[in-house]
Amino acid sequence: MNCATLSGRVYDYLDYALSDTKIIGWINDTRRDLALKYDFNYLYEEATVSTEAGSARYALPSDYLGHLTIFCDNKKLERIGAREFDSLGETDSTAVNFNAVLPTESSITDGYGSPDYYIDRGMEIDLYPIPGAIYTLTLKYYAQPVDWDLTNYTAATLSGASDYISTFHPEAIIFGTALRGSMYLDDEQKKANYGAAYDAAIKEMINNEKFKIGADKRPRMKTWKDFDLRTFKRMTRMNS
Repeated sequence: MNCATLSGRVYDYLDYALSDTKIIGWINDTRRDLALKYDFNYLYEEATVSTEAGSARYALPSDYLGHLTIFCDNKKLERIGAREFDSLGETDSTAVNFNAVLPTESSITDGYGSPDYYIDRGMEIDLYPIPGAIYTLTLKYYAQPVDWDLTNYTAATLSGASDYISTFHPEAIIFGTALRGSMYLDDEQKKANYGAAYDAAIKEMINNEKFKIGADKRPRMKTWKDFDLRTFKRMTRMNS
């Protein structure tokens, strides 16, 4: 279901004159919320960042939502906790003692080298050792859905705006958006109705996605289409 159709359904449920900007904004909010309720495969992204010699901190992509894996060139970096990471830079003796617990693949000179570890600091990461040269970081992560345009939209662009969630779970978007609209209108009855409907739609969405995964793993029974004619005749003892 595309954005224009979703908007029309929400208007019908709310039965109140609201601007397109508000409705589409709530649709985008709902899509982000649903992406946090279940890890959809289509939202996994990859980005690259070049390090700078002497710089330990780097920004994560603006659409980052979690599940971060980092490679420095072809080496996978290990995530460590804040307390461990902060201990690395306190004193030389601390760093030496910590290196016994956190071995590095490359040599370190005054805390600089090829990174082996990172810490997630929200929308930024710190690397250790501090890059001593230019390296390529490959970030694999879970991203938020791309917002549908709120400023330059037209009937044509809205009709073409759709994604996996809107295609397979439109009711979840509709009821989540209607709930946001009813909160804006401060309509207690609508809040209760659409809140319950949204919860039910989320459960159905998760169950359907899990069923798809299970269905992919189930063994498929072979049929006559899986065998050539000679083999099929032999198996069924048919005369040639």
